[in-house]
Formats: sequence, structure tokens, C-alpha cells
Amino acid sequence: MDDLIQRIYRAFGTGPLTPEQFDLYVDLDPVRGEQQVAQRLAEKIRLTGSPTHQVLAGHRGSGKSTELYRLQRELEHPSGSDKRYFVVFCKTDEDLDRNDVDFFDVLVTVVRQMATQLKDRAGISLKPGYFKDRFERMKTALAGEVTLDSLGIDVGLFKIATTIKSSPNARREIRKLFEPDAGNWLHAANDVIGQAVLGLRDKGYAGLVVIVDDLDKMVSRPDDAAGCLTTEYLFVHRAGQLTEFECHMVYDMPISLAFSHYEQRIKTNFGGHVPVVSMTKVMTPPPRCKPYKPGIEKFREVIAKRLTSAGAAESDLFADQRVRDELIYLSGGQPTELMTLVREAVVTKGLPVTSDSLRRAQTEGRKEYARQLREEHLPLLAEAAKTGWVKHAAANENAFRELLEMRALLQYENDKEWYGVNPQIGDLLPSKRPARKR
Repeated sequence: MDDLIQRIYRAFGTGPLTPEQFDLYVDLDPVRGEQQVAQRLAEKIRLTGSPTHQVLAGHRGSGKSTELYRLQRELEHPSGSDKRYFVVFCKTDEDLDRNDVDFFDVLVTVVRQMATQLKDRAGISLKPGYFKDRFERMKTALAGEVTLDSLGIDVGLFKIATTIKSSPNARREIRKLFEPDAGNWLHAANDVIGQAVLGLRDKGYAGLVVIVDDLDKMVSRPDDAAGCLTTEYLFVHRAGQLTEFECHMVYDMPISLAFSHYEQRIKTNFGGHVPVVSMTKVMTPPPRCKPYKPGIEKFREVIAKRLTSAGAAESDLFADQRVRDELIYLSGGQPTELMTLVREAVVTKGLPVTSDSLRRAQTEGRKEYARQLREEHLPLLAEAAKTGWVKHAAANENAFRELLEMRALLQYENDKEWYGVNPQIGDLLPSKRPARKR
């Protein structure tokens, strides 16, 4: 039994499915609104002669990273006569402090991880070029006398990235040095990218694509110097620099920006409509809120594939099918939340998972949301619970965006766009609270 519970727990990992794990992949597109996110991103890259710069949005846990890995797989292993691309999957969490992200940090991360992956996977070693002089100017802030000649561009930039992530003081000093020299840093980056593109063409690739993942997790907080939120500063005010890289770029970004008054500017800056990875529809929109069988069947398939990979049966995990479907409902159609609920329920009372196990897991989740919710959030949640929609206005935009960020309010695109309240917090709404006894 101990081995079984361990295998099941590990099978329900909350991370995205990498290309090596695609035997576990379930296509949720039919119950997410037929968005075809990966295919659309890929087609823009294939059809455009010049570098494209695209963004992708969605709730954390909606499956964005899995879709980005699908994009990588589609471009690297095309079908038919489509040409193949070399794709750098850039995991920014490796190099960045998500509490404090600026364009310079992204530039260093992109070039460092690109240089590393080109060397490891394509046998292409990039020359420092103009980075050599830029690196020399950073020596004081880096507290070292090491040069790119002795390190190589990937290791040298790793030193900068490590300093940026680990030392707020050094981060500020490095950014001060960068700002008046930003154009030269971009020139140095594009010089290296040019080397990469030429080397890849010699090896039969159609071009270079860089996918920048995890920027959707950056903390959105007021930036006093910029006069706006940090997320807005990066994706709106720094868009001119994010779109200067001379190769195909795909960034994921916080969902709140896709539903803000900046939407049109982002659409203009990043070449068109912003695709949003919506939640899986497991319930119909309010006010009816009935089980949606196609979505539930898809999540049953997700569970079945995970159990098969663990060498386990459904009866090993769930006390009965009613408990399984109750867990699916509580997930709100969030793939990552589905995995989290399974793990929390297993940890709470072991196997098999019962309704009592789920209630205990839900209680813990509800506490987390209750700590984040404020009074101004409640009318918007109540409106969504009643109508499936939230009226957008300048007065409620900040509260609306916060609810999307914390996943108290979930966005769906099935038949039409609508919003649902996270099932784990439904009873926190005023209309759901028990009446006080007098």
C-alpha cells in the first residue's frame, strides 16, 4: 500500500507536461472553446517572413506551459512539408526573482539559456561579440574581474543572472548601468541571435524560436518609479524592447493584462489578438450551473491516464465514482488544481479518497482564498455567480484583475465567454453564508 500511494501521488504532479510526457496529454481544446493555441502560434511563425513577437495569457494552472511545450514539439517535429525550427524553451524562473522583474533581466535570461541550449543540443558555440564590452562595464557591480574570454557567453551571463536573482542591491546597480546603454545591449543580443540563426540554417533549420515561460507568475505590484504596476511596465511600457529581438519570440503573460484597458495596446505591440488559455468547462454557466458531461469526461480521461502511468486503478484512488466527479467539480476545470486536489486529499486521509478527504482538502484551499479576498471583491464574485459575467468599468478594474490573478474568478470560452466563481470559495459569498440567528 505504501508503494501504491507513493506512485499515485507522484503521478499527479502539478508541473506542465514536457514533450517527453506527452503520452499523458489529453486534448482539452473541444471543452475549452476550440482555441487551438499551439497551432495558431505556430502558423504565425511559419507564415511570416520576419521575426514574430507573440504573447499568450491564461490563468496559472490552466495549461499554458503544456500548450507552449506542444508548440515546441510541433515546430521541432513538423508534419508533412512544414519546415522544422530550433526552439529554445526559456524557463525564466531559473534566473529571475518573480518579485522583481525588468527587461534587462529578461534579456540576460533569454541569451544565456539560448546559448546553453544551442551548445548542448545543436553543437553551436556562440561568440561573445559585443557582449564582451558590455560585460566589462558590469565588473564593478558584479564584484569580480572575470571576463567572457575565460568563461564563455553562457557561463558569463549566468554570473550576471545569478547576481540579479540573489542580490537586490546588485540588481539595482546593474540596472542603473544598463538603462543608458540599453540600445547597445539589444544590439549585442541581436548580434548573438544572428550568429545562432546562421548556424541553425547550416544545420537545416528554418529559424530560431524562443519561448519565454513563467513570466505570467511575476508578482504584480506598484512600481513607484514607473508609476504603474510592474506587469504593466514590462509588457506595455517595455514592449518596444521585448519586440526588438531578431528571432521569433513567444512570451506568456499574466491573465490580468489581457483583460485590462491595456488590451488594445498589447494587441498592437505584439502582432494581433492575444490568445488566452481558458479553463475547461465542467459546469454550464450561471445561473443554471449544471454538470457539463463533455468536460467531465475529459477530466476523467486525464485522471485515467495518470492512474495508468502509476500502475493503479480508479478504485485504488477513489472510494467511488461520485467522489471522483466531486473532485472534478471542485477543480473548476483547472488542470493543475485537479492534480493539487488529488494530492491534498491523499495526504489528508490516505487511500481511497472519500468525500470527507475532499472536504478537508477544500477547507485548506478556502482558507487561502479567504485571506486574499477583500470587501470590494465580493460584489464582482456575486455578479459572476448570478449571471456568469462581470461588467467591466474603470472603478472595478483593479478588483477584477486581482480576482483573475488569484483564480477566485475563472474565465471560460465555450460557446461564449463567461466567468465562474471558483467552486472552492462559493460559500464565502454573502448569499451563500448561513443566516445569523437572532
